[in-house]
Amino acid sequence: MNVNKSLVQITVTLVLILFHINANAQSSIQFQKLSFAEAKAKAKKENKLIFLDGYTSWCAPCKWMEGNVFNQAAVADYYNTNFINTKFDCEVGEGIEIAKKYNIRSFPTYLFLDSGGVLVYRTQSRMEMDEFLKEGQQANNKDFHIPTLQARYAAGERDPAFLLRHIEVMKNVDPKESQSARAAVDEHAKNEDFMKSEIGWKAIMQLGRTGTDPYGSYFLKNKAYFKEHVPAAEFLAKEQQLLRFAMYGYIRDKNKEEFQKGLQYFTSNPDQEAQIEGAMYEVEWVASHGTDDDFIQLTDKLRKGLLKDQAERLSFIARRNSGKYATGSTPTGARVLQCYVLAKQAVELEEDSYSNQGTLAEICILLNKKQEAIKAAEAARALAEFETSKIIKIADKLIERAKSI
Repeated sequence: MNVNKSLVQITVTLVLILFHINANAQSSIQFQKLSFAEAKAKAKKENKLIFLDGYTSWCAPCKWMEGNVFNQAAVADYYNTNFINTKFDCEVGEGIEIAKKYNIRSFPTYLFLDSGGVLVYRTQSRMEMDEFLKEGQQANNKDFHIPTLQARYAAGERDPAFLLRHIEVMKNVDPKESQSARAAVDEHAKNEDFMKSEIGWKAIMQLGRTGTDPYGSYFLKNKAYFKEHVPAAEFLAKEQQLLRFAMYGYIRDKNKEEFQKGLQYFTSNPDQEAQIEGAMYEVEWVASHGTDDDFIQLTDKLRKGLLKDQAERLSFIARRNSGKYATGSTPTGARVLQCYVLAKQAVELEEDSYSNQGTLAEICILLNKKQEAIKAAEAARALAEFETSKIIKIADKLIERAKSI
């Protein structure tokens, strides 16, 4: 009786383990190990599109998508239900020919193909979960399919809503045709009634990138109107997007008055992330136009206050303001020493970061701190094992440079 009970308990445990493994497997996109021909045959049989992830072994954004987006339940559920999911290393085997056939030059690139291998939708780059899910949904919508859009555009359709959809899709496929459609929308943008219409606002949201283009400049000149007539979240997103672009222009042009106005927008925001963003702009201004004392005073204040637990930001400031890529002129010893302080604090906050350790090693090499440089470089090399082969080679060279001090 006890033996039977034990067997039952073991069986139940095994079932639970298998269920757990299967549940975990389903919470990520299930990429099938198929040849391209097999994927097309399966797509035809199941009447689905092929989702093809074009990647390389050294692509950091590809790895980021694997660890942060492909494993999200909503993404996994949608892609596993609607597509035949495949992935090809574009530098190995059949992936090389696929990259040539579909002109894949940046990674990751995502192709959506029909069972005949015809490209129906294309997108690329690292993106957040919501955006990636939206791309998959649009790929399943025939109104967004490339052959459909091209045929309708060639037939002379110039409705603004259609043109915006055409631009959104074709920018990743045929930039020349996308620019032609953009010119057609620009003709509508000359009309005041259009710009204040619902579709006009969509054009501003989609095409307004700077305060000098037709859409961004119109928004800035009519902010009071849009603040009352469009969703608050969309208004805020567009306002912040244009200001972010403008801030770097103010820094480049030494426009202190406008820079201060923009800085006030961020620093007076109750949201801490906005305040941190403002602090990063202020550091950029001081690094470009201030003295070493200004830089040290500001970064000391920030590392003890707003940025005290922001390892990534502290490391970025240190990296940005030391070595050959430093902002402005060649950094002085005083500024490099301050960057050392920032980099060391970043490592103390997050020692398991390749970037943090690598930055500290680089600055220690500049300062001839041999033992500390070797220690940080070796830590970076250990962490590089979780990165790409390209990063591993960089880490190996970093150790060599540290030891050669």
